[in-house]
Amino acid sequence: MAKDILGEAGLHFDELNKLRVLDPEVTQQTIELKEECKDFVDKIGQFQKIVGGLIELVDQLAKAAENEKMKILITTSGAVSPI
Repeated sequence: MAKDILGEAGLHFDELNKLRVLDPEVTQQTIELKEECKDFVDKIGQFQKIVGGLIELVDQLAKAAENEKMKILITTSGAVSPI
């Protein structure tokens, strides 16, 4: 009966019989959400590292392609005589 009255007032007892403001179920859901958020942040960090590596690779390939284009332009412009 006392627990019902306290429950109506928004007060609850946990498994150690400590008085809590939050319902134990809400507390457990909060803990689970916190863990899921931490996992999500960790995965986002890994994703950013992977994407950063891919961006660097694409930049290197773009520079290499640009260098090859310049070599071809220089080679063809020297080989073709102006009209």
